[in-house]
Order: sequence, then structure tokens, then C-alpha cells
Amino acid sequence: MNRMNSSPETTQNQKSGAPAPSVSVVIPVLNAESYLDRLIPAIQNQRPIAPVEIILVDSMSTDRTREKALTYEGVRVVPIENFSHGRGRNMGVQAASGGIVALLTQDALPADEHWLAELLMPFSDPQVAAAYSRQTPYPDATPMERFFLETHFPAQPSVQQAQPGKKELTFQQDVFFSNVSGAIRRDLLLKHPFDENLIMSEDQQFARDVLLDGYRIVYQATSVVQHSHNYSLGTVFKRYFDSVYSLTQLFTGHDMGKSASMGLNYLFREARFMLTHHPLWLPYYFCYTLAKTSGTIAGHYADQMPRWLLRRLSMHSYHWRENKAK
Repeated sequence: MNRMNSSPETTQNQKSGAPAPSVSVVIPVLNAESYLDRLIPAIQNQRPIAPVEIILVDSMSTDRTREKALTYEGVRVVPIENFSHGRGRNMGVQAASGGIVALLTQDALPADEHWLAELLMPFSDPQVAAAYSRQTPYPDATPMERFFLETHFPAQPSVQQAQPGKKELTFQQDVFFSNVSGAIRRDLLLKHPFDENLIMSEDQQFARDVLLDGYRIVYQATSVVQHSHNYSLGTVFKRYFDSVYSLTQLFTGHDMGKSASMGLNYLFREARFMLTHHPLWLPYYFCYTLAKTSGTIAGHYADQMPRWLLRRLSMHSYHWRENKAK
């Protein structure tokens, strides 16, 4: 895998390219009423490029998500009963009319009116299949969340592409992409749809597929959204459980040793950051690290656990339905 920093020449080529095709924005939502009054105007006020439509894929919300969404011009609601991260996004893409589909989550807010235009710049290169945005934390984010975002979404843009002739990509770092805020050519997403059976990491699966098909993925750091979580310790465990389990389904090389190698490298840097900049957080940080580590370990053994236990350990209990039992 080649990951290359974008040069000024590359950026200039993007800016001088042909106009971007029409754009549909697709957002999976669940009880998103409280987000819409900020999110929808932030999308519709994009300049100089605005989307032709906004599609909310609604997981049977019990609040006024659908009613409020339909008060905005250019917004459509597509209901979904049996949600999965892949299935919901695939439904939105199938309903979209734009040549490019910009994917957002309901809790990711464009940082300015140029979020979309910046995200579309790489598509002047026909070999670019997708681009994704920089994520910056909300003001109330924890130090651990801030470190995570600064590590994985730095200020420097980059490009991913597979080496010619590559037949397999076996590690997560080879295929990083985020559909928290990302844009994809619709025709390629129909050709390489999200895996509807994955519990998480459907964006990494898509990235793997298009990279092996010879396309590039651009990290467009000048396109920025605010996005962060303040999870409880229990939810931290569950999120890492689901994430690691999904990676074991995607990559044959993602075993306990690989997780330990990646995790320890990150942990040393994170611990140094916490000790240096946030020493008063260290007691909580110890518990946070314990929750992450135990979730990671448990995720590697999910296939050996009974379904009733999996439902309790997972953020996505719906994934372990009767028809998913072994």
C-alpha cells in the first residue's frame, strides 16, 4: 500500500479540474430531531457547490425526525426497518440521483460552508473513487477523543492506492476510510456496495474493494467536520468489541497479535500525551484503557460466545438476530 502526502501541485491540479458532478448527501438517522436544525442548514448553505438533495435513511425514529426533516426543501426520508450500517447506506445510495454521494452521520457537523466543495476537489482525477474529511472534536470532547482524532485525522492530506498487481489487502491501516464524512462515486458504490452483514467497518470494506480495483482514496484534510463522542466506559467496551470483531471478519491477518501490535504502539503515544498534558485525567484514563483493552480481547473471541452474551456485549444487539446464529 502506498500512502502519499498531497503536494501543492496535486492540490492545484484538483482545483483546476473539471466541475464536479451533482451531489446527493445521504445520512443514516435514528431519533435525530435535535440535530437537524443545525445539520440541514449547514449542508444546504454550502458554497459554491450545494447538494441536489439530502436523503435521510431513517431507522424508524420514535421522535419527530421525519416530520422535522420534511419541513426542509430538498430533503427526502427513506425508511428502513432492518438496519445495518451497510444496508442503510446502500439504500440511500440506491435512492440518490447525484453522480457523487456524500455520506455523513447525524452527529457530524460541517465546520464551514466549504466542507463539500473541498471534499469534491479530488474527483477531478478519474482514478479517485472516494475522499474523506478531517474530523475535529467538539468543545466538550475528552482528551482521549482529541488525541484519537488528531492521530487519525491530521492536518496533512494524503492519498492511498494499492501497489500494482496487489491481490489482497490484509490490514486495517492499508484501507483507512471514514464515512462519518466522505464522498464516493455513486457508480462505484453500486459496483462495490457496503457489506450489509458487517456489524461495523463497512467503510473499510468498501475501501479495500475499490483499492484492489485500482482506484485511489484521498484524505482531504481541508474538508472539515466536527465529530466526537463522550462514551461511557461501558459503551467504550462495546464499541471496541464490535470494531475488533468486524475487523476479524474483514481481514484474515487481524488476529490477537496484530491487535496487540497496533494497540500497544498507539497506547504508548496516548499515555505519554495524557501524562504530559492531562495528568488529572490519569485515574479515569486507566479505567478507559481497561475498557478498550477488554473489549478488544473479547471481540477476538466473539465467534466462540453464545448469542445471548453477544447481545449484551455489543453496541449493536440487532446484529445478533436469530438468523445470524451459528
